[in-house]
Amino acid sequence: MILMAIDGNSLVNRAFYGVRTLNAPDGTPTNAVYGFLAILRPLLEEYKPDALAVAFDRHEPTFRHRACGFYKAQRKPMPEELAVQMPILKEVLDVLGITRIELAGYEADDILGTLSAQCEKEGDSCLLVTGDRDALQLVDGQVGVVHVVSRGGKSDHTLYTPEVFQEEYGFPPKRLVDLKALMGDSSDNIPGVPGVGEKTALDLVRRFGSLDGVYDAVKDPQAEIKDSLRKKLTEGEGSAHTSFWLATIFREVPLEKCETCPGTAAENLRWSLKRTPELLAMMRRLGFRRLIEQWKLEKVEMPAAAGTSSGAAAPPSPEGEGKGNTEVRNVEDAAELDAVLKKAREAEWTAVSLPDGDLGMLELCPVPGDGTVYRLTQMLLDPEAFDAALQTVFSENVKKSAHGVKDLMNLTAAAGLSRDGFVFDVALAAYLLRATDSDYSIPALSMRWQTGEDPCAAAQIAALTPILTKALEKEGMTALFSEIELPLCRVLSEMEEKGFLVDRAALTAYGEGLTAGISALEEEICALAGHPFNILSPKQLGTVLFEELMLPAGKKTKTGWSTNADVLERLRDKHPIVQKVLDYRTLTKLKSTYADGLLRVIAPDGRIHTSFQMTVTATGRLSSTEPNLQNIPVRRELGAQIRTMFAAPKGSVLVDADYSQIELRLLAHISGDEAMQQAFLSGEDFHAVTASQVFNVPLDEVTHTMRSRAKAVNFGIVYGISAFSLAQDIGVRPAEAKAYMEAYLSRFTGVRDYMHNVVEQARRDGCVRTLWNRKRDLPELKSANFNTRSFGERVALNMPIQGTAADIIKLAMVRVRDRLIAEGLAGRLVLQVHDELIVECPEDEAERTAEILRAEMEQVTALSVPLTVEANWGRTWAEAH
Repeated sequence: MILMAIDGNSLVNRAFYGVRTLNAPDGTPTNAVYGFLAILRPLLEEYKPDALAVAFDRHEPTFRHRACGFYKAQRKPMPEELAVQMPILKEVLDVLGITRIELAGYEADDILGTLSAQCEKEGDSCLLVTGDRDALQLVDGQVGVVHVVSRGGKSDHTLYTPEVFQEEYGFPPKRLVDLKALMGDSSDNIPGVPGVGEKTALDLVRRFGSLDGVYDAVKDPQAEIKDSLRKKLTEGEGSAHTSFWLATIFREVPLEKCETCPGTAAENLRWSLKRTPELLAMMRRLGFRRLIEQWKLEKVEMPAAAGTSSGAAAPPSPEGEGKGNTEVRNVEDAAELDAVLKKAREAEWTAVSLPDGDLGMLELCPVPGDGTVYRLTQMLLDPEAFDAALQTVFSENVKKSAHGVKDLMNLTAAAGLSRDGFVFDVALAAYLLRATDSDYSIPALSMRWQTGEDPCAAAQIAALTPILTKALEKEGMTALFSEIELPLCRVLSEMEEKGFLVDRAALTAYGEGLTAGISALEEEICALAGHPFNILSPKQLGTVLFEELMLPAGKKTKTGWSTNADVLERLRDKHPIVQKVLDYRTLTKLKSTYADGLLRVIAPDGRIHTSFQMTVTATGRLSSTEPNLQNIPVRRELGAQIRTMFAAPKGSVLVDADYSQIELRLLAHISGDEAMQQAFLSGEDFHAVTASQVFNVPLDEVTHTMRSRAKAVNFGIVYGISAFSLAQDIGVRPAEAKAYMEAYLSRFTGVRDYMHNVVEQARRDGCVRTLWNRKRDLPELKSANFNTRSFGERVALNMPIQGTAADIIKLAMVRVRDRLIAEGLAGRLVLQVHDELIVECPEDEAERTAEILRAEMEQVTALSVPLTVEANWGRTWAEAH
């Protein structure tokens, strides 16, 4: 029999710090609980234990604390966000049927030691699971230790057997205590021998076998021990023996005193996964949809509702297919179809879904109604009747709620149907309410908003719509949803359909030119190195730069020399090979990502049809994928050439309109800083005016360097930049950069007060908002981790500004689109890049289109400072920008 005994505190700590912030639908932090289960599940699958137990530390002092007051005295208390999850984790273990063991006066390690000792006595095998190395002292023929580590948000583990331990340490596992007695353990405040580190301690144990063997050698003048080390060991002998006692795991814990432990033998701790309704309910409550899938809990039958028999499922409806609590009724004749369409036209709104992802099958749930979902299938209906039904449903005569309205519009438009009549999108609404979630699928939303487990998407949409509508109203987000996000679905769908014309021949020639440049650079780099090598291999490049050419400032990691961009930038002037490597990387990136990448996605109509993502960024900004047209290079000459290949067809032009310094203008407005507002109202160069005020010189005496540094501070303040980062950006010492920032904030006191107040407000409210009430939750501000908390503070500073800019450009897109149509113009939007809009229009409409773009973008809202827009046009994107 195999018993798996887990150090609960060790694993939950690693889970807490290794998994990003997660919250249950009710807002309870859950990242540690989720991470614990995510570590446990694959271990259970790999090792298949027969018995299972989880040991926990207690708050009370242990026998070690009582004997040595300094033991673990430096340990900080458990972070509050983790402490609130401990009872939840224990509740989850109880529901899973896993024995949990804790006993006052003893640590989890001692419990693991006692369980493993019992296994040895009974002839069973034991696997101890922990993230700490202390338990490695217990490894022997019957006891293995599964050591868990977290790297980059993922967990991995190593199974230590006596052979594995011996190979790594060079002595038997039980001698780990002797090692700790000498080197100490700072995490537990075990002192060891002062002045003896790990390397020295390892050498001593390997040479002399044990702590006693080391001190026998100390007393032997012939033993090969340096005098300085002999002196340290002699003076620290008492500390060494105390440390030995502290580091030794106690294996005789009276576990019979633990009320939750049925016995110490593996036989008493037998376990297997039982897929119970209680477990499914717990996973739903915590929002662990992926674990529900991985543990195959979807098919667990929940207790029957009151008034029904719990012994058997309800019989299927004779009129249709039962799906969860919903009757799904197949519509098969013309009379019934007419009745369903009548219900849809008369309903306040109708939930609509496409079960197969295409227009061959349609499910409708009119609301209010009897909750029935009506399924219209091309195979069961007359073709003409089915097509007519699609025309009716996808028209303004049927008000529709759906999931992913933009993509649904793409399908209807491709089939020649209308984009009209959509009144709600459950995915968009859920995104606005919880912008940092990663999953807005219908199963995730049904779990998060507790609408039950009905697998019918139309039924879920029908259930979610009123819940999310009320939630938007409560959060004051109704206008944001109905005036910006939902209308934008149509705008983006039309943009995706139209696409952006690309000059294929020019792009092909550009790629060929890059290939020639790459080949030439490769020859030059290999000549400078003295031999051929793979320039894109960090390992081979590191060998060339730091071992063969002996360049300075090399940083060696476990995998070899670091050759990232920061390292190479610092070496740019040290050897001509470095600049050529940087150029080589640039050209290969341009070739693979843009020249080759864009050619692959040109559609038969000669255009690239990107896909705009509406529920990805936490700030509200749109993102572009397949391909990403918002990331086309603009600064470097070779990169900027790509924009010359995005063109208008013959007889047309591209009109490009771009907000000028929109985020700084929003900072001036939101902060209420009168000096900054006046700088914008003056009409002068804002960065020059800022430099004049910060450096206290007349405007006409501002130098290029002063303006450049003021500009860096202006934009850095928006993003909560540190003095150190600013110093790196502008090439000065951190103290000088700090002085610039202090001078800036002493002049713009409204900005200074805003930076303080918005973070404090975010701590109180747990979120920040834009002028349109877009919300971002900030649980990071309550984190015990300094870096996480600092990230939250930077987001609190920036999100109201960047998010408001996103709201403004989105509303402008809606208004520009509507104005172009209202005036009967042929121009249409083809791309949005953050603060920039591009319209393709006939050449003779260019001037009027530019006027419309300027007017609608500048007048989208009234601020205390003007929004200004620059609009130009040209044959290509490069000419228009």
